[in-house]
Amino acid sequence: MSDELELANKGGWWENRNKNATLVLVFVVMLAAKLLTMLLPAKYFYDNNRILGMTNEDMRVHAWAGSYIVAANFFKAINIFGFTTLSQWSWFLGLFLTLIVFFMVLRLPEPDMVQTIFLLACIGLLNIYVFNIGKDVIQFLFFMAVYLVLLIPIESSVMKIVFSAVILYFESKVFRSYYVLIAALVLAIYCILVVFRRNHKIPPTIKIVITVVTMYLLVCAMMVVASVAMPGEYHQIMGIRDYSLNGREDDVDSVTIIKNWVGGDNSTNLPLFLLNYLINAVRMMIPFELAVKGVQYLPFFFFQVAVTVYLVHLFGKLDEIEDNTQFLAISIFLGYVLASVLFEPDFGSWVRHEAATFPVLHLLVFSPNQRLSQWKLDVEKIKGRVGRHANTIARAEV
Repeated sequence: MSDELELANKGGWWENRNKNATLVLVFVVMLAAKLLTMLLPAKYFYDNNRILGMTNEDMRVHAWAGSYIVAANFFKAINIFGFTTLSQWSWFLGLFLTLIVFFMVLRLPEPDMVQTIFLLACIGLLNIYVFNIGKDVIQFLFFMAVYLVLLIPIESSVMKIVFSAVILYFESKVFRSYYVLIAALVLAIYCILVVFRRNHKIPPTIKIVITVVTMYLLVCAMMVVASVAMPGEYHQIMGIRDYSLNGREDDVDSVTIIKNWVGGDNSTNLPLFLLNYLINAVRMMIPFELAVKGVQYLPFFFFQVAVTVYLVHLFGKLDEIEDNTQFLAISIFLGYVLASVLFEPDFGSWVRHEAATFPVLHLLVFSPNQRLSQWKLDVEKIKGRVGRHANTIARAEV
């Protein structure tokens, strides 16, 4: 009787113990991550230091064009406290944006232990590489805007996905030009997933394969159309990886670069480009190469594998997704992934940029249908289907 009273007194706190523990640890993890940041070598913050110098108008720093100027001007505009060092920006942005993440966690359902660990890992990764003066934090803010659109209390999923694409298109105009490609892919993938979601006759495993193949064919079709309709953008896409890797192969600080496995001139040969695109997509989603680079890269490897596993599991449950917000989030995230394979020059940048999509990414992972207990139920369902199929074959043979 006393045990029952004790549990009753615990009430909601005990029922949501993982979530409450996460809320308690959010700022502890932030603190640990910021202290770790101070110990990391300068090569991890090459872009950050350049943007800091441009923001401070340091004549010793060579100013770069494009998104670097946009970032520097952005930080100049918000620098009401007169920050001049990397550390000052890191602590300020870490505290402010981690507080926003704290409120995002508040609205989440109770996570299981695996989700809790992954959530804390995300917070740590964000505070090391994203919540600092740099381009990634601006990307985080754009995805935050998309997240807010997904939470708008309107029933029309089409309006939400269009508004999200408009935000990404706007980002392409003011910050990173290739986001126009992400915006287009988001809309196309949403249409593809809607078609497969409504088809309940295809088994989940086959549906995953067909959906992935369709998305790859979408990229192929996009490149063919771009070669005719937008030759300038087409040649930019074809050559951007070679441009990014130029001069970096022999750099000791570029040990995680993504070199094409199939050699040749990828900038002019579209079939070769698309073959390497497919190979690189698999490599980026399951980066075993990163795992063997050294112990210091294992956290990035496990983070990416976790994202991939959660994504694949959700693919198999397209028919069962009842939360339209989650369905929209997977369309947006996949659009981002498909475009990123075209541009990302190294595994380190890929994981860092992916972490900046957290406002959308966390909607895919932290839901009841992604809990380990639900995974076990899904496995039992699959075993049941296999068993029934085997019995049917056995009866037919008799």
